[in-house]
Amino acid sequence: MDSERLSFIEESGLLFESTGLTRMSGRIFGYLMICDEDSVSFNKIMDMLHASKGSISTNLKLLANADLIEPVSLPGDRKTYYRLTRIHVGESLKSRLIIFKKFRELFLKGKQLKNRKDEVSEWLIEAFCFYKWFEDRIDEITIRWEAEKMEIMNEFKEKL
Repeated sequence: MDSERLSFIEESGLLFESTGLTRMSGRIFGYLMICDEDSVSFNKIMDMLHASKGSISTNLKLLANADLIEPVSLPGDRKTYYRLTRIHVGESLKSRLIIFKKFRELFLKGKQLKNRKDEVSEWLIEAFCFYKWFEDRIDEITIRWEAEKMEIMNEFKEKL
C-alpha cells in the first residue's frame, strides 16, 4: 500500500479517536473507504492494518453496532466479509434519532430527579429542548436533502 493511502488510514484513525472512538476503528473505516474491493475479509483487514485478531474483532463489532460497516457473506464462502454500510445518508440520520430520543428522555429524567436549580439544571433543560427541537425537524431535513441531493452531488462530481 502506498504512503498516501497509509497516511489517509492514519488520518481516519486520528479523527475517530478525537471523537471518542478508537483509533483502530477509524483505521478500519478508513481502509474500507479506500480499498478497491466491494468487501474485505477479516484476515485481510488484519493483515493490511498489521493489527491483532482481538483488536480487529473488537473494532469490527464497534463499527457494525454503530451501523458504519456491515458484515456480508459470499455464496459458497464460509468467511465473513465487511464493507461500509449501504444505508442512505438520510435514513442513517433517521435511525440515529432513536439515540437522540433516548438522550432526550435521559436529560428530562435527570432534570426531574435533580432537586436544586443550578447550571447543570439549566444545561439539562437546554439539552432536552435541543434534542426535542431536532427530532421535530428531522423529517423536514431528510425530505429537503432528498429533493436537493442530486443537484449538490452533481456539482461536487464536476469539481472532482
